[in-house]
Amino acid sequence: MNPSPCYPTLPERPDAEMIARYRRDGFLAFTTALSPAEVRAASDGINELVRKYAFNEERTEHHGAKYGEAIKNGRGLLFKSRTSDFHFQVEGTYEARADRLDELADNIRKFQSYTQELPIYDHLANQHPRLRNLVEAVLGPGFALYSSMALCKPAHGGAEKPWHQDLAYFAVNRFDGVCGVWIALDPATVANGCMHVIPGGHRSGPRRHEWTRVDCEITTAEIDPAAAVAVELPPGGLMIFDGLLPHETPVNNSGLRRRALQFHYRSAATQVAPQEEYRRKFAGPDGLFIGCDYSRLETTK
Repeated sequence: MNPSPCYPTLPERPDAEMIARYRRDGFLAFTTALSPAEVRAASDGINELVRKYAFNEERTEHHGAKYGEAIKNGRGLLFKSRTSDFHFQVEGTYEARADRLDELADNIRKFQSYTQELPIYDHLANQHPRLRNLVEAVLGPGFALYSSMALCKPAHGGAEKPWHQDLAYFAVNRFDGVCGVWIALDPATVANGCMHVIPGGHRSGPRRHEWTRVDCEITTAEIDPAAAVAVELPPGGLMIFDGLLPHETPVNNSGLRRRALQFHYRSAATQVAPQEEYRRKFAGPDGLFIGCDYSRLETTK
């Protein structure tokens, strides 16, 4: 597997060659996009939100039995805000304790819907000039934030996220107007589970996904791992990718954690769609839905 070539710095505005490459390959990567101060504030914010929401008056629960018992990536404890959509999930193999909150912060699997929790996240998602110019060059003016996640892999076994397309989860009315932005907060390497992508794989449209014992993933027949490239990034590095680009992040078997932020955006012409409309679009040749609807999860797996 070859590493992906990266541009050294995210420019003020991407040029035509960069956008042409994005259309062809389905992604662009930049070694430097955030300042060291922005990286530090974003990473410190994860610890701050763990201290705020874990083991206090907020909600603590497990995933629903159907998901949490059947799927490896659904087993971690959930902490949820009572007043917003913010929540985060602990790595499934880690036992969360109220007297070890900084350790807990290093054993998170995923944060969700956090841009309004701290100013640094609102700045990065909605106000960062170079990031906004990059997304506008890809999606056009009038784009909107669709979702926010912080994706973490603890050292010594942070779980894999198998091959998938993000649009297998998103209920939208068109598939040419969604992109993801993935920002490394720690060194992201092959050893600790950096992004792997299939260049050009977005041009083949929706691929069939199925629920396995790990997660919802693209079926084996629809992926050639030999075609993958690893996108290694230092802290502050950034990758932007098409919503149909097949990608994965392997298990972190190293002794170093791997934190990253991820924002998704939709173009002005892309709207949140009723499930029925979305399911008709994310379908195979037989017209049947091939995405990651939880109703397709079988507890027998």
